[in-house]
Amino acid sequence: MLRSFDLVLIGVMTAAAVVTYTIKHHADDKLQEVRRLETEIRLERDTIDLLKADWALLTQPNRLDRLIDVYQSELQLVPTAPTQLAMPMELPMPRSQLPMPETTIEDLIASAGGDVAAAIKGVDEARNAAPVSDIPVPLPRGGYPVDVISTGSVNR
Repeated sequence: MLRSFDLVLIGVMTAAAVVTYTIKHHADDKLQEVRRLETEIRLERDTIDLLKADWALLTQPNRLDRLIDVYQSELQLVPTAPTQLAMPMELPMPRSQLPMPETTIEDLIASAGGDVAAAIKGVDEARNAAPVSDIPVPLPRGGYPVDVISTGSVNR
């Protein structure tokens, strides 16, 4: 008579066989997919090589000279003149080499008018008149004092 332990072992063996078959089946599917991808890669590489060969053939100078002679009346091509090429001196100057302006923003504000200059002078005086404390202020997470975050400038 079969004992219950024997039935459990038969069930475990059957489950192991099913799992083994499933893993083998998935491995075979993956192997076929890898082979298909390798074939596609090989085809793409061959296509790239063929296109490079076509490009080399199409851009041969002798062939282009013959095409210029045949289609000269339609295209009206002329050789490039040396004056059509830009010299390095003609290129724009990098920002780092641009000359600095002779007037500063403070000079422009002072010459703009009395109201603007007076308002700015009043703000500067109010900042200078504010009491300065010797108590250290802890910095927030960013490492900058709070007035840097809110106004964009440091007052000390």
